[in-house]
Order: sequence, then structure tokens, then C-alpha cells
Amino acid sequence: MLPHPEETPDSLPAAAPAGPSVASAGAASPAMQAKSVLLVEDQSLVRAGMKTMLHMVEPELLITEAGSYDEALRKLQHYKIDFVLLDIDLRSEKSGLDLLAHIRAQELPVKVIMLSASDDRDTVMHCIASGASGYIAKSSGNESVFAEALSTVLNDGVFLPSSILAMARPSLPPDRLPAPKTLADFALSPRMTEVLFYLCQGMPNKSIARQMGISEGTVRKTYVSELLRHFKVTRRTELIIEVSRLGLRVPRPAPHTSA
Repeated sequence: MLPHPEETPDSLPAAAPAGPSVASAGAASPAMQAKSVLLVEDQSLVRAGMKTMLHMVEPELLITEAGSYDEALRKLQHYKIDFVLLDIDLRSEKSGLDLLAHIRAQELPVKVIMLSASDDRDTVMHCIASGASGYIAKSSGNESVFAEALSTVLNDGVFLPSSILAMARPSLPPDRLPAPKTLADFALSPRMTEVLFYLCQGMPNKSIARQMGISEGTVRKTYVSELLRHFKVTRRTELIIEVSRLGLRVPRPAPHTSA
């Protein structure tokens, strides 16, 4: 079990080998107690404020910090991290988006929530397309927003700003939006549900194919295409936004066994 974040950071356990990780789902409270967070923000005062806010939301959350891209790389290499709160603008040559790209390229089993002063659609869509599992606009970063974001991501959902979700179905006024659905309403096959889970965790098609033991082409041409049809969207990013807008929780797949 990870030590309390106020203990010496070097006492944190070594990182697990890179690669997708699928764990059994658990109750919300025990899951939170087991989670380790890397908070990446270049301004120390902002980091301190976010750390305090996170502990107000969940006192048992284990938090370690990084003030730069390079420091974050070292923490990810040496410590077991479950998810990352990552500022887009690290005020250096390397940005938060560069770190996100590294995390996905190395197939590290961590979820990433991006932090930014902006919540414009292009920026949010780019982050989701790059493999983020959530996005928090700092302008709305109070305890309730962090609480909702943490609960959503730790329970295998995708957290996005309300402004983006409101734009997901622009042809309908807010009072005419369809009633929330459950995943069962979409009648997905077990394999399609598994692909949807991995998509929502920010995994690229190549990693999904390796995890499932199928070709990348099968992931893209068969499963992703069929999911787009089911959710009536045309792009992968739109699919993830729709999952978030509907508040869907996609169950974790059972571990694969040899045939």
C-alpha cells in the first residue's frame, strides 16, 4: 500500500512495467484509498492549493507532485502512479501535451486529467484525441468540480467541462435533450464494450489491439466503426464526448485467458 503523500516521495513503490492494466472494479471508497495521484503544475503555489483542494475532496488520496516535464518523467518512471492531474502549460520547452503524448506512447497504465485556464472546444477535443480521460477548466476548479472529476475518472468514466457537453447535441435545446441512457440500451456485444472501455481510458488503437490479441485494423475498421454507428457520431473524440454527456459507466473487461 502506498504511504501517505506527506511521507518522503522516495518511499513510494517503484512503477509497474509499462503497458495497459485492467483491474477488477471495486467500491468507490476503497478504490479511492488505493489511488496515487501525480499533480503536475509548474507554479508551486497553485500546486499547493490544488493539493489542499484534493485532500478536502478525498483525504485518503495519495498525492505526489512535479513542477516540470522532466520531474514528472522521473516520478512516472520510479513511482506507481494511477492517474495524473496535468497542467497543459508548464511554461517550458515541453508542455503538458508533450507529457500526455509520452504517457500514451509508452503505454503507461495511468489516466490523465488535463488542467487548463481555457475550456475552448478545440483545446478540449485535442486533449481527448491525444488520450486524456478528463479535462478541468481552472476557472471552474472548485471542490465540487474536482470531486466530480475524480469520481468520474476513478469509476472508469470521462470527465469533460459542462460547456463542451452542452455543445454535444447543438441541434436540440437543453430542455429537449434525450433522457439519459444506460449502456445496456445500446445493445453492444462484449467485445465492443471492451473496446469502448479502452477508448474511454485514452488507449490508442494499437494498444487496444495488443491488449485484445487482435489486429489494429480489426479494432479500427470493425469495432470502432461499429461504435461510431451505435452512438450516431463520426469521430472517436465525438464518441468519447457522447459517453461523457450520457454519464455512461463502461464496465472493466474481465482478464483475458488463453483459449
